[in-house]
Amino acid sequence: MRRPSIHQLEVFCKVVRLESMARAAEELCVAPSSVSMQIQELERRFRVPLLVRGPRRTVPTSAGKALYLRAMKVLENLDAVERDLAKLGALESGMLRFASSRTIGSALVRPVLQVFERTYPKVDVAYHVMANSQQANAEVLDERAEFALVGRVRADGVLGVTPLFEESLIVVLSRGHPLAAVEPLTMADLGRQPLLLRESPVLGRDRVVASLEGAGVFPDVVELGSTEAIKAEVVAGRGVAVLPRTTVEEELVEGALVARAVVGFVPSRTVYLATLSHTPLSPPADSFVALLRQRYGAVADSARPELERT
Repeated sequence: MRRPSIHQLEVFCKVVRLESMARAAEELCVAPSSVSMQIQELERRFRVPLLVRGPRRTVPTSAGKALYLRAMKVLENLDAVERDLAKLGALESGMLRFASSRTIGSALVRPVLQVFERTYPKVDVAYHVMANSQQANAEVLDERAEFALVGRVRADGVLGVTPLFEESLIVVLSRGHPLAAVEPLTMADLGRQPLLLRESPVLGRDRVVASLEGAGVFPDVVELGSTEAIKAEVVAGRGVAVLPRTTVEEELVEGALVARAVVGFVPSRTVYLATLSHTPLSPPADSFVALLRQRYGAVADSARPELERT
């Protein structure tokens, strides 16, 4: 048996409340014949009389009373759904659930999150900083986060990956390093020092090397497995590194490291948005991502992720 339409239930409930098909038609701004037709269709579908039409009023039968009670609950639930969706669309409720890798971390996220929380105070926020991009991506795959902000993505088809914005990288070295007193540095200066980088493609490694080689500089690259290991080697004076400022902010403040400009060298790495493929963002997530793009600038549509191949 085909289910009755929402419109038919609305018409039926209106007739029961007003005890008149004519008054129901007037409130619904339709012809009385249209109301009568909807009631007849309901009675054919349920195969029972639903209304008793009297000279002064129209009242429900026993079956009509049962339908009325159930139909009212259906319509009330639909009204509640519409109110909830309206609130969510206006970001008066809902939850923002996301993760990021540590190298992106709260230094980039926190300023934007503060704006979001001031703008949408009724939205709950669950934000987790993970040790690396792989763990942040796992939060999305396991549906503990709606999206992740990462610098490393896999070409596995399960995650949808979108370049989000470019984060500037800086050249850092120890305060006692011979080049610390040279400012500005040249790319040739970097070519004469061990260059400490993460493995490809982490932290824009391939882009950094390509930029130097494009200028005819072929550095001695030393790859290390973690950002902490790179910082330790740089602090010890065993090379120069190219890292996001957010990962060395503490060392710069304390004076363990110094940042130096390099003529013609403006390194950066891409921050990616990772979501489950073919899954649209919720209104809170969509609004937060828009704020990120607004603050840091969107990557051009033609940009393509440098995917980690497995």
